Amino acid sequence: MASLQNSAIEFEGVWTAIATPFREDRQIDWAAFEKLLEIQEQGHVSGIVISGTTGESPTLTPTEKLSLVRKARALLSSKIRIMAGTGDNNTQQSVELSKLAQDAGADSLLVVTPPYNKPTTAGLVRHYRAISEAVKIPVCLYHVPGRTAHMLTLDQMVTVCRDGNIRAVKEASADLGFFSRSLKSTGLPFLSGDDTTYLPCLAVGGTGIISVVTNIFPKAFVALTSAFLNGDFRKAQTIHHTLMPAIDILFCETNPGPLKAALEVIGIGKNVVRPPLAEVTESNRRRIAEVITATQENLKGLI
Repeated sequence: MASLQNSAIEFEGVWTAIATPFREDRQIDWAAFEKLLEIQEQGHVSGIVISGTTGESPTLTPTEKLSLVRKARALLSSKIRIMAGTGDNNTQQSVELSKLAQDAGADSLLVVTPPYNKPTTAGLVRHYRAISEAVKIPVCLYHVPGRTAHMLTLDQMVTVCRDGNIRAVKEASADLGFFSRSLKSTGLPFLSGDDTTYLPCLAVGGTGIISVVTNIFPKAFVALTSAFLNGDFRKAQTIHHTLMPAIDILFCETNPGPLKAALEVIGIGKNVVRPPLAEVTESNRRRIAEVITATQENLKGLI
């Protein structure tokens, strides 16, 4: 079992919740995926998350998820860690996919609190323990009540992390108070799951972020992180405020719809999502193009 100190090193810095590019026929666009990985490598991110919310995990087959992990591990340097989304509301399926993801080259696992079932604390512990005991790599709990309709209490978070053998948490409630209390009470590395709250999360002890905007602007969040850690808070704030229009526009509709439109703007794949999602409206597509282009210009000289 990894020590808490090792976990803190394992789960720090800027991680990109990587999109899964699709062709017009909605099959994976492997050439675009490779270009997206190259942007992350050049941006010096600490890690990527494959088949998470932004990767359209619910629409990917297990074979596709594992193929994405293998492709990323083959192309990325060993310095960039890979976290695989293997959570489900079926514990046994999560266990099996987690073992396969480990074999495919994942360094850690992102496991969402099971949606729809609404398990009790005992059920959550049973779920996470079954997964963590089945693999040798660490498990990161993904708390995203906006997606799961299940907001954990502080006591639940502490109990599940302790008894479920959790090694880190992606906290995406956008509640800075809950983030702060949970971080202190569990003693675990906490990654912000919301681009808007990343900077304040760093201020209360967060170790990093799993980000959407870094699909496009990885260097900016890496520079923000470096500025904060070096005590240059004004620069960190400037980068944060410069990115905010892009962050906001990427959530004008359900993620990753806006991101797919933005990636097309920068020449990465097509503006295509899989059902039940739909592409953004034409008016939003135009707005996205304008904001992303303006943000590219505004970041010049800052990073």
